[in-house]
Amino acid sequence: MARRSLRFTVLGLLLAAGISRALEVAGLYRCDCYPDCWCKRPGLSLFRWVVPRFHVGPWNPEDKARHEAASRI
Repeated sequence: MARRSLRFTVLGLLLAAGISRALEVAGLYRCDCYPDCWCKRPGLSLFRWVVPRFHVGPWNPEDKARHEAASRI
């Protein structure tokens, strides 16, 4: 029973990752992380929307301004 639950959970996460990645490619989602964030790396970007958004983090005003300037480039 535990193995079945684990399999269901893993398949659910993979399905959610695939759907969210497709929505991101379609332009409905946009990641506002730093350009060097782990979620921008190939392979890991699939799990960007599945993993809790601790990678985005709260920024102070200076960091936020620098981030916005870098994302415009």
